[in-house]
Amino acid sequence: MNTQLIADAVRNSRTEGEATVWDRLFAFWFRRLVYTQIWEDPEADLAALQLPLGSTIVTISSGGCNALSYLTAQPAQVYAVDLNEAHLSLLKLKLAGIRACSGYNEFWQFFGNAALPANSELYRERLRPVLDADARVYWDKRNVVGRPRHAYFTDGFYRHGMLGRFIGIAHVLAKLARIDLSALLNGKPDAPQRVEALDRLHRLFHSPLARLIIGTPALLFSLGIPPQQRVLLGGGAPLNEVLHERLLRLINAHPNETNYFAWQALHRSYPGPGDRCLPPYLQRSQFERMRNGAGLIIPVHANLRLFLESLPAREVDAVVLLDSQDWMAPDEIRALWNAIDRTGSDNVRVIFRTAGVESPLESPELASLREIWCRDEKRSAIGFAQDRSGIYGGFHCYARR
Repeated sequence: MNTQLIADAVRNSRTEGEATVWDRLFAFWFRRLVYTQIWEDPEADLAALQLPLGSTIVTISSGGCNALSYLTAQPAQVYAVDLNEAHLSLLKLKLAGIRACSGYNEFWQFFGNAALPANSELYRERLRPVLDADARVYWDKRNVVGRPRHAYFTDGFYRHGMLGRFIGIAHVLAKLARIDLSALLNGKPDAPQRVEALDRLHRLFHSPLARLIIGTPALLFSLGIPPQQRVLLGGGAPLNEVLHERLLRLINAHPNETNYFAWQALHRSYPGPGDRCLPPYLQRSQFERMRNGAGLIIPVHANLRLFLESLPAREVDAVVLLDSQDWMAPDEIRALWNAIDRTGSDNVRVIFRTAGVESPLESPELASLREIWCRDEKRSAIGFAQDRSGIYGGFHCYARR
């Protein structure tokens, strides 16, 4: 079921004959754990949504960071929906940790530090007993050398997953190019070491090797970029230049001492426990809220549109689509928004990101949706400005007219 759900989504509602080899390869690739950390900023989401207390939220789960972080808005419930069972298993593991860890320090040890041998025992004694059968099978599964997946948390969890390994390869290339990543992360903007590192970064991204790597669709699968989204990402510009610009926004647009996305990109870890430079669900001050609200998170393995169609009318106050519409054909987008229209409350807000700048709802093919939905320019601008990950071309917030 998992493989077929993903394959259907990645084919972008095209017929079997139109689906490319790259589509099928990405569907196979995306069954794995791709994101150990979600790359959409939950604080930007909440700033754009401005939700009242007691809201019902439907979000694509991915790694679960945002679904959990939305608990800071005191919702009534959060449905975390995903096609990828690996990502849902990660969310369930985080929920198990919130419930079963003795306190914040133990929770941080497992999910924040995520690199201590003692985490193997913590998993077996505390987390595993409260997992459901599917998640237990996922984290217990062993690789070809007999190592279980839960051992990822003993040697640096954020170095695993398809994206984590891709970032690791990027670090090797940076080392070969003598780029000082520490200077990019911690140096003052005008420090000579940082200026030199930025110059070397520019040369690397404009090198023949970078153009070769970025120009190969399969090598971008580890970034979670399917074939259709790759086209939108470029927008007619060379992909190496677009990705270079996005990386510069990630490391320059916000102070790195509070930007945990920059830390994951340049250091492959979080800077430490506490309340600074961490996703909300990992902050010490939020741990009790996470524990008290863990039962409000409902993991769902399903196609998002079909799940929305199963809910009662006027049930949902916010829908978070991440960048999923970049994968979709116009007919599928139209069906999705019709489902949101039926299940959304009178004041429902919908947010999503796009690899390119433009919203798909502004296209001629989807003009009928604009009779019902209007892009909130102010809230969209707030979300884009506050999104510390910096990797998307557009942030969009919609409400009913």
